[in-house]
Amino acid sequence: MVICSIFAQAASMALLGWSPNYWVALLAMIVVGVSSGAALTPMMGMLAPWFRATDRGMAAGIAATGGSLAIVFTGVIVPPLTGLFGADAWRYTWYVLAATSVFIGVLCVSFIRESPSIPTASSQPSPSPANSPARTPVRPGTGGWPVQVYTNPFVWLITGMAFCSGFIHGILTSGYGAFLEVEHGIDVAVVGALFMGIGILSIGSGVGSGALSDKVGRGMAFGATFLIEAACYALFWLAPGLIVFIIASVLAGFALRSTYTICAAAAGDFVPVFMAPASFGLMGMGAGIGGTISPAISGPIADATGTLSWSFAMAAGMALVGAALGFTLHWITRRRQHTLGRAN
Repeated sequence: MVICSIFAQAASMALLGWSPNYWVALLAMIVVGVSSGAALTPMMGMLAPWFRATDRGMAAGIAATGGSLAIVFTGVIVPPLTGLFGADAWRYTWYVLAATSVFIGVLCVSFIRESPSIPTASSQPSPSPANSPARTPVRPGTGGWPVQVYTNPFVWLITGMAFCSGFIHGILTSGYGAFLEVEHGIDVAVVGALFMGIGILSIGSGVGSGALSDKVGRGMAFGATFLIEAACYALFWLAPGLIVFIIASVLAGFALRSTYTICAAAAGDFVPVFMAPASFGLMGMGAGIGGTISPAISGPIADATGTLSWSFAMAAGMALVGAALGFTLHWITRRRQHTLGRAN
């Protein structure tokens, strides 16, 4: 699935670069989107069988750096291509990205392997160390795949946090540039540098948050991440200015890939590990819905009020909701683990 999707993505990128009209470009973009999700979801879900629960956060964080490096890579190649090819630079950019995808696909053929062990329908996540505060053995399944995923309350709780994260990041990506440049007169070069800085900082954010979730538990790591984001967007809302924008952008960079990483690490914590891709897919759906509807809500609010400030206020509020869900997950898992410990 992963390898076929990567090559399909490469072909659709090349088609997009060649596209002679709108309809071909639209078809190519649809295939790019579908193949991207079809590669990413099982790829991150594959981590669970390969790593212990206490190591999955770090592994997911390292894997998530690929997304941040892609942002930086795109930012590096687009300006030179624009200088060389002018108005046709967008076509050559897609050709370069298609060639890069082919190269990555060849690497995947060479190195990616399935689970180190053959899973069975009865396999369960391995118990975590007793000193881990936020792990709990999965509840006995009431059905097979995918029923056990779609009826698991922990998976839905994390999906809710993924929705909050997608909602927040949808506001960031759609409103960041306009808020700084149009509303507050920040030079476009400064805005671009700050946004690039967010991408660079996010390279390490996934690794750090993943390692933190291995140490203190997924719920606590979720809660801490959302509190950072709440502070970030509250700064945009309450104290707009260049210095504050720099501080808030640093906080955004620290948190940008964190929720994604912790979701990938948690995907195999509460269901059998071979169901981790389905679990992560549900979480990804939550993030996608959040990221889709937030610009549709924040845009009309900005039009009605004449400012994007309320969009960032809404993002800060949603971050607090996510933090509450994260600490709820931590409390529930701690309580269940304590109860199981007493029973044993």
